[in-house]
Amino acid sequence: MAKGTAESTDLRSARKVHKRKKLLKRLIVVFVILAIAAVVFALRNMWVPKLKGIFDKPHGLIVNDGKLAEGNFPLSLSDNGTAKLYTCDEMFVTVDDSAVKFFDISGNLINTVQHNLAHPSACVYGKKMLVYENGGNTFEIVNAKGEQYKKKLDDTILIAAMEDDLIAVVTDAVKYDSCLTVYDEEGNEVYRWASNKRIMSLDINDDGSGCFISTFSSKDGQTKSAVTELDFSSEGEAMVSDELDTLVLSVQQNASDDIWAIGDSALYKLDKTGDVIDKYDYQGELCAYTSNENVCSVAVSTVKRGASELMIWDSDDADLSGDAELISGRVKALVSNDDNVFMLSEHSAECYDFDAHLTATAAVSNDYVGFVYLEDSLIFIGYRDINKIEFKN
Repeated sequence: MAKGTAESTDLRSARKVHKRKKLLKRLIVVFVILAIAAVVFALRNMWVPKLKGIFDKPHGLIVNDGKLAEGNFPLSLSDNGTAKLYTCDEMFVTVDDSAVKFFDISGNLINTVQHNLAHPSACVYGKKMLVYENGGNTFEIVNAKGEQYKKKLDDTILIAAMEDDLIAVVTDAVKYDSCLTVYDEEGNEVYRWASNKRIMSLDINDDGSGCFISTFSSKDGQTKSAVTELDFSSEGEAMVSDELDTLVLSVQQNASDDIWAIGDSALYKLDKTGDVIDKYDYQGELCAYTSNENVCSVAVSTVKRGASELMIWDSDDADLSGDAELISGRVKALVSNDDNVFMLSEHSAECYDFDAHLTATAAVSNDYVGFVYLEDSLIFIGYRDINKIEFKN
């Protein structure tokens, strides 16, 4: 009996030792894993960007065949060389000297809105379009159902913009070089600001609380610009930038609350106080540009004949070092959306991500002067007609 008890005790002791060794091994493994995890976490700034770059890179270039759509295409243009092309909601729209025409993606005419505006230009917000006379004094709001309202001003319209229910119109003035007037959805004046400098461009804030404008002046053959922030609820300027050594053609507040000022000879990036963060001098003639809250892109001609340089900046970029791509042929137009930059050159139509990686391409005719992107298609406008190709990206 005593022998059996001793053997049982020895067995239990051996099992306890085995369990302790097993538990110790598990604890050692856990400690090793925790130590590795701590090191990996501590060095995350070194490996996370590289890993992100791997996943962000395109998996392959999509080569579209560039075959022209049939059916309703090509669409003939009645006024050679005067029509302009836009997208509105899920439609593409032509604006010429006599009418605004709305088409679906298949080229079916949805509606024609006649007008008598001279040299019309337009801008789009949602399902509405602001159509105004360049050098005239009338603007109107239209949609696919027809004209919503029209307003005639006393002064000549220079530029205009629309955001939600606000319409901002820049006109000349007797006592000033330019005047900005903001109207509500019924055409009532809600804000006015005048300047002894010419207003070149404007960008209304998303919430409609104010806008950014660029003004310019010339002295001794030198053009200087400034970016000004206006608050529609108060008088005076909320911010005036440093003086910029270029003619600012477009101003855009981005998703990081910085400001892109696209000039004819250089691009500036400003902080919200108007101080210059960085400047990028073009190494050639500006060919085309595009911007939205997420991206800014410019194309310039290069020293090499028949080539262009495409530069793309993300709103998260700290400076204007940017990403560049050499393009064969002169760039004619750029279009951007939330994810991509689309480019039309003399030889091709291409799509780039925000890191300037080419993701899709198609050979196209040199006859086109502009384009829009809509529902995996590129719609091109020339002097005489409109064509479409399927364009996967």
